[in-house]
Amino acid sequence: MTGNKDSIEHSLLRFSVWMGVLFTVLGLGWGMAIQSGAILFDGIYSGFSIILSMLSIIALRMMSIADDHMAKADDDDRFPFGRMAFEPLVVSFKAIVIIGVCLYGIVTSVIHLMHGGTQSTSSLLGMLYAVISITVCLFSWLYLKIRGRGLPALVQAESEQWLIDTVFSGVVLVGFVISYALTFTNYQQLIPYIDPGVVILGSIYFIRVPLARFISSVRELLMMATPSDMQERLQERIDGIAASHGFEEVVVRSAKVGRELTVDVSFLVHEGFGAVEVDQLDVIRAEVKDNLADLGYNIWMNILFTRDKYWA
Repeated sequence: MTGNKDSIEHSLLRFSVWMGVLFTVLGLGWGMAIQSGAILFDGIYSGFSIILSMLSIIALRMMSIADDHMAKADDDDRFPFGRMAFEPLVVSFKAIVIIGVCLYGIVTSVIHLMHGGTQSTSSLLGMLYAVISITVCLFSWLYLKIRGRGLPALVQAESEQWLIDTVFSGVVLVGFVISYALTFTNYQQLIPYIDPGVVILGSIYFIRVPLARFISSVRELLMMATPSDMQERLQERIDGIAASHGFEEVVVRSAKVGRELTVDVSFLVHEGFGAVEVDQLDVIRAEVKDNLADLGYNIWMNILFTRDKYWA
């Protein structure tokens, strides 16, 4: 099942790379042809998306190697605790790059505004590009979102990039429609400010999504606690196991890193519990593992049995 998911992820990420290549060529070529900063910005964004998508593929391959090692019970000396941190690392790097591209768009557009703005040579050709872009970006977003439903953050981040591009293409279309409409009014002096204004508005909107993704990824890299709803689910399930085996108390800690859920469980044994065989403890460990199997993560567990709460 894991191998099948990896295959789907590889396929979706390759799809995103090739669509990125298409839009980089289209955006840069079309933008230079009609001298549109908004379309050029779209092409630059797509160009960075190609590099970021390729990083996602590399990260997925690294994690697949880790899965193969685990399947063969072969320890990886360089990554003794697994390679799942590659996923939030790549996602956070992607977010930083996208934020950087947006800031670049804002700064350059402000400079253009201060120097009287810029004006494309054809609003109609700009509208045509925007319509094509909206159509293809919307298709790419829906394709990744539907086929990638239930898949981890790499595909979700990829899908979000195409959603951002779809919205930006819509903003570009509105900008060109306004520019075209102004040619029939007495406000033609405003037209040079529309193109850089669109880039600024689009960039400000775009920053929100990668910023939220960056914060989430950093939380994972720092191994901060899982969200409260996940903590409650874990505690409830493991409390049930503790009660069924007569344990006095159980302390549960958890952290999510990429597609891996690290769970630290400490069962507190009361004084009169009696002697327990190691095989019996392993049965309880297996019960915990089976109980968490449906959460949809690779589970990394530490399970401790102690009478002294200090060790918990």
